[in-house]
Amino acid sequence: MKLLLIDRDSADLSGIRWFLHTYFPGDVTIEICTTINEALQSIQQFEPDVILLNIDLFSNNRLTALYRVLQKHSGTILAMTTEPLFKNALRAIDLQVAHLFVKPIDLEVLKQKLTAISLRTPKAEAVYQEATDESFYDQLFLDSKTSTLETNIHFTMIEPEHPEMFNKLYNWLQQTPIYSSMRIYPLSERMVCLFQTNDLEKDVRSLIKEWRLTSNSSLNIGIYDGEPTTMKNMYTLTKRALRQSFYEGYGHIFYTSKQLKTQPFDPLLTPEEQQLLISSLEDGNIEAVKVFLYRLSNEGIYYEQDDLRIHLTSVLAQIRRFMLKYKLHEKAAIEQNYRQLFHLIIEHPIFYTIQNGIISFTQKLIELAREARMEKRADYVELAIEIIDQQFQDSGLSLPYVAHKLGISPNYLSTIFSKKQGLPLKRYLQQVRIHNATKMLVETDFAISEIADLNGFEDSNYFIKIFKQHIGITPNRYRKA
Repeated sequence: MKLLLIDRDSADLSGIRWFLHTYFPGDVTIEICTTINEALQSIQQFEPDVILLNIDLFSNNRLTALYRVLQKHSGTILAMTTEPLFKNALRAIDLQVAHLFVKPIDLEVLKQKLTAISLRTPKAEAVYQEATDESFYDQLFLDSKTSTLETNIHFTMIEPEHPEMFNKLYNWLQQTPIYSSMRIYPLSERMVCLFQTNDLEKDVRSLIKEWRLTSNSSLNIGIYDGEPTTMKNMYTLTKRALRQSFYEGYGHIFYTSKQLKTQPFDPLLTPEEQQLLISSLEDGNIEAVKVFLYRLSNEGIYYEQDDLRIHLTSVLAQIRRFMLKYKLHEKAAIEQNYRQLFHLIIEHPIFYTIQNGIISFTQKLIELAREARMEKRADYVELAIEIIDQQFQDSGLSLPYVAHKLGISPNYLSTIFSKKQGLPLKRYLQQVRIHNATKMLVETDFAISEIADLNGFEDSNYFIKIFKQHIGITPNRYRKA
């Protein structure tokens, strides 16, 4: 196996190379690149089977030469990043990396990933020699006008629930009674099977049942049931049908004629959605979080899974903010759980499992935040500022109200707020309201009394008085100026 390591930190790469040469089972050839130009040259000349790269090397511009080369790379891409940030998750999804490591890399996990790749690839090549000929793979991946299969032969694809059982599945299929009536063409993660049978559904259901009894795991089987077409078209449509497992799970038969219709979906959170999540977390309302997530899996409504993964990393970003407020990231176990959840979102094949993982983690954070409030370990000033920024339009917002929301006394909040911010909470609240009012005076035609009301002032005369104290002129003169 040929492995290419790409990172600016040559010391890190040397350590990884030493570890793999020492402990990796089997022969591995490793090259190191510390610049993008070196990486481009090595990919073309070295032709690596696996690339491990630091995804932080990319700027926001996706049109770089290295980015384009990686998108066309036929081998496996593994990535690493200094921080599990939202933008890096986007890049990992876009490049379809097999795994995204967070530095410092867990070398044992890297070893496991490379072992799985090395075990899968040689066996796939071995069965390729036994069970296939080159023309089949040519027809599978290259455009061809040649007709595909005889009418009594059915195009199917079989995908194991656990990728590490790929080789076991292939060997098991060869031992089944039905093997005499099918031909198997293994790919990297699934197998193309050509069945010659009069009752295809019965045969594939028997396979699913027997495999579950044998391995205690499931299969998904995709069946092409459309009009005669090229082998490449059948492969593309059947592979797309198997993607429905993201919603349906494993143990199913998917027909190409029954593809899920996806709805348009903006993967980024709106400001209102961000606010809803933060409010739900602050209020300890796990039911609201569940409703927010379950709306993504309403029966009969489906979205592209890449969009959903991006959306859920946006959700995770809000959860991260909540963690930082209550210093929960300082707990090693919680930080590890957070990173595991990050990988679950961008890698796990089943949406339901991802949803449950987010809910379970969120529930734990809510409980820990409640304890942090009781122990007064939270940054109450930052929390108070957030409440003000969110609710300044409410005329009932006051020092006692904010203190009650935080579970502390008004006197304590007043003392720590003035000490940290250099001004009383009431004065800060006025500043926020007046600042927003100045924007409305310039950007809208609303009446002065209406602007006062929209910024938490029940009395417009009082608003004018406070406005003049802060700005130096009346609201009317400010608008004219």
